[in-house]
Amino acid sequence: MAGRFKVPFSGLSGSYIPHFTSSMVMIIPFMLTVTWLSATESDYSFKQDNYRLEIAFILTALISLGWLMSMVVGMAFDLFPITHDSEAFNHTHSNQYLVVNLIGQLLIIGGIFSNNLNLMFEMVTIGLVLLCWGLISIAWPSWKLHLDSKENQRNCGNIALLPALMIPVSALVILGCWIFRQKTGLLEFGFSFNVVVMMGTISLTLILAHFNRRLSWDLVKFSDFRPVVAVYLVLALVHCFSVLLYERGQVTENIANITQSLPFFWAFISTRPFKMLQNTIGKNRKPHSILIGQGQMYFLIVGIMSIIPNFDEGKFINISYVTLIFSNVMLSIWGSGIYLHKDHLHQSIHNRSNLYKMLVFNFIGVLSLFMIGFRINILGDDSDLVYFVMRNFALTSMMVYMVVILFKDFVLSLDTWHRIPCITSVTFHKRSIQLDAP
Repeated sequence: MAGRFKVPFSGLSGSYIPHFTSSMVMIIPFMLTVTWLSATESDYSFKQDNYRLEIAFILTALISLGWLMSMVVGMAFDLFPITHDSEAFNHTHSNQYLVVNLIGQLLIIGGIFSNNLNLMFEMVTIGLVLLCWGLISIAWPSWKLHLDSKENQRNCGNIALLPALMIPVSALVILGCWIFRQKTGLLEFGFSFNVVVMMGTISLTLILAHFNRRLSWDLVKFSDFRPVVAVYLVLALVHCFSVLLYERGQVTENIANITQSLPFFWAFISTRPFKMLQNTIGKNRKPHSILIGQGQMYFLIVGIMSIIPNFDEGKFINISYVTLIFSNVMLSIWGSGIYLHKDHLHQSIHNRSNLYKMLVFNFIGVLSLFMIGFRINILGDDSDLVYFVMRNFALTSMMVYMVVILFKDFVLSLDTWHRIPCITSVTFHKRSIQLDAP
């Protein structure tokens, strides 16, 4: 079967493996950091009211620019040379990003554990610079892929624009907001920009890429792909500036909350949820990533959460942001990563696991956030500890489940499946049909 169609070989095929591994490994020190901040009496621990925004900003950057971004970049290195039929990336780009990203994360985590406020701020700044540099280093190769596909009239979509433009620019905005955090509202602006603009756009793009390009469901016309993402970006930026103006006393909190919900509602509506449901439930159900499908539905849930009156934030700066990252963003990125891995195995989409256990674990974490928001005190003063345990259990279980899925193929298998390019581009749609036949 492998010889029936010509498939361009990429020397970076399987290069997602170290990036996925790095992502899973770095979750452990991240969780230890969160646990330390919860238990310690440090000046910037969760037990204190001081520096809550700074800590939220730092931890969110560790997720979005650190271990979660490693999976996004790993997928880009693996897929783009194949879908764009170009060798713009090489192993130097991949290894350089991996090392710089790991060092940046470790510096930030080491700064937090230093228990010294000034030292922490300095190490976080250096760490953020490194995280940004890693992303900037892959911007030019990504941009060249996009230009090559346009010049050669290859219908490869616009997804290469993410690592080429949107992600590096977003990283620089986040870094700039941190450096100039003394300016009123800039830290809040960077926090919102990180979650709503950058991570929300990545999630929306991955959802569209999965259902539109990988599965050819045509939820959105190819010509409408860029406008859908562009409208989301405009609404997300409107929210970020409304947050900045709110912190400066120029708009009300209600306006900031309403503008927060708009990009999420747009992301949900623009991906045609009714057509999605027709294809995902009932007798006409089609094979797909249930994680990515559920991630799309969480856009609606987070949008509603954003406008619920008097919804308690707990100890979070913005509990809706936390929900978006933990549900929508993680499910879309991890779902895309697992689907890519199964594509490398050339496993028929009709025979893939539904991963319902991972959805259950994720739901437990999201449920803890809603219990905080609605002030459900199941154990009185110890309720916060219960919610903390629920979130840690959920994230740990998801990580372990992900590691188990990958470990048996990475370590226990002697096959060279990871050296075989996976089939995701519509350029090789005929071969994909052959592989996916039930």
